[in-house]
This record gives sequence, C-alpha cells and structure tokens, in this order.
Amino acid sequence: MQAASLYTGMAGLQAITAQMQAVSSNLSNAQTPGYQAVQAVTAAQFYQGGNAPPGADPAAETLGPDAAPGPLKQTGDPMNLGIGGDAWLEVQTMSGPALTRNGSLSVSSTGLLTDSAGNPVLNTDNTPISLPQLAKLEIGSDGTVSGVEASDTSGRARVFGRIALVSAPPASLSALGGSLYQAAAGTPLTPAQNASLHQGYLNESNVDPTTAMMQMIDCSRSYQMQTELLKNQSSTSQDLNSLLAQG
Repeated sequence: MQAASLYTGMAGLQAITAQMQAVSSNLSNAQTPGYQAVQAVTAAQFYQGGNAPPGADPAAETLGPDAAPGPLKQTGDPMNLGIGGDAWLEVQTMSGPALTRNGSLSVSSTGLLTDSAGNPVLNTDNTPISLPQLAKLEIGSDGTVSGVEASDTSGRARVFGRIALVSAPPASLSALGGSLYQAAAGTPLTPAQNASLHQGYLNESNVDPTTAMMQMIDCSRSYQMQTELLKNQSSTSQDLNSLLAQG
C-alpha cells in the first residue's frame, strides 16, 4: 500500500511539473509576436489489467496550442503583417511546411520574402515569393504582394504573388519552437475563410501574463504540497519498517 501511495505521489509530481513547464514557456514568450499559448492538462490514467487495483494516477497531457489569434498591434512598419480570422501564414522550413502568425517579414539576400527566422513565405501555389529591389512594397488584405521596382521610373506597381492564408484544425497542430507550428501528417490545409492581412500591424502573443502568473503560483503551491505529502509517506514507511525489524 505504501509503495502504491508513493507511486501515485510521484505521478502527481510529474503532472504538476508538466504544467509548470507549459506555463513557464507561456510566460517566457508573452512578448513573442504570433506565439500561441501551450496548454497542459491533467487526466486520470486508470489502472489496466486483470489484477489491477481500482483507481487511477494523474497523467499530464499536452494539448495542441491555443489557436486563438493574439490581438493586433500597430507598428507602422510595412514589413509587418497582422493576421485576422483563423488564418495562418504558410512558410517553408528545413523540415517541411510550417504555419505561423508572426508576420514580421523581411527580404532575403536572394530576394525571397521570408519570416523573422528566414523561412520563405509561400505563395498560393506553394512556391516562395521572389521580389526584385523595390522602391515601395504593398501587401493587400487578401495577401496580394505588389510593389514598384526601384529601377522603374514610371512608378507603376507590379504584382509578384499572393501570400497563402490557410487554416488547419487546432487539434492537429504541434509546436516547432518560437512561433512556428506544424500540422500533423496528412492534415489538409485549406484556404482560410474570412481571413485578412493588415500591413503595418503584428499579432501579439495570445498569452495573458496575469493569468499565466496566477497559474504558476498555483502550480508552485501544488508542487510544494505534493512534495510534503511524499516526505510524510516516506517517513511513515521508515517508521513502519523499524517497528517490523524490532518485532
């Protein structure tokens, strides 16, 4: 009985630790544009098998990220894009296509439109968007990329592509790090409905720092209480062993 009690206590500590790690990640990325909060919950893991005792252990489960877009913040920078609706930008990484709501863009030395990590932003035909040297860049609310070439004295704008705005089931998403996310293999990416882009804006993190701090305090208290319970159980086991040895 004592061994089972200690095992349950350790399982509880593991679940609390997972929750603390999730909240810590959220707090450290509260200022990261496009970051989606990590969600960690505790579920009952019931004992299995013919001789299994009744009951369950707490087990930590990491859900997909909170897919709600963060609020838009005006920056005035034409290379910043705020994303409205349930849309994501699709970018090409070394490990394949990924999704992001971090619209802090730039142009690479080879003329590709990229995200803040240098990953090419994909066109609606799943190809990178290539740009010449521009005197002016404009990105429409539907993702159309246009601009005036620096060498064009006429001042006429040309269209260079259209940024793909896609959606994916939130439960299929997993974090790749920072503000990059990847849909599970085989998950179809569909054109986002009611999506819009806002040049000169950025999506802030969707983390509520106050709520996250309260969650961290609660987790810390739970961890301390669980640790004290384990210490008491261990002390009780030692006392029992001493009495048995004396008998």
